[in-house]
Amino acid sequence: MLRQIRWVLVFLPVGAVLAAIGGGFSLANPTFISGSGLILGMVFVLLGLALKSAELSPVPIQTPETAELEALRSQATPTQVQILQDVTRYQYGHSVHLEPALERLGITSEENEHPRLVGIREAVVNQAYGLVLEFWSPDFSIEQWQEKEDLMTRFFGPGVQVQTKAVSQEKVELAIVTA
Repeated sequence: MLRQIRWVLVFLPVGAVLAAIGGGFSLANPTFISGSGLILGMVFVLLGLALKSAELSPVPIQTPETAELEALRSQATPTQVQILQDVTRYQYGHSVHLEPALERLGITSEENEHPRLVGIREAVVNQAYGLVLEFWSPDFSIEQWQEKEDLMTRFFGPGVQVQTKAVSQEKVELAIVTA
């Protein structure tokens, strides 16, 4: 439940209301409580603005619901479920989704740029449940992705197989398929 809250939309309005009420009462009758409301409101506003600057929006999920997929969804590994939950919620402090995983796997360009996750979907791949991640990856070639398939299989495993394929010159699909 708390993972789905967009904290920016909590801190900014609460801070603005507290600051306005505290400031209004401070002008009319300055007391410790009205001054505290003003200061606390300003802190909440600043915190909300800081969160807004570090906010990473959820990746849109593009899963067509089918009976076959619904039946295979129970095969999803805990890692697949965790990835799906993580990338479909607001995150703070990362420049791209799955940034720690991409760094550990060595999937960065020479300029230390990470591929950007632009889409995710659940799919039936070879009669098994698959989580397909679509990356915009202009600085990391499909050959470089394919060299990392065994490493990614061990990283996202056990019980999965990783497959990569080029969608276009700059897009790569990474399928994490239950084994």
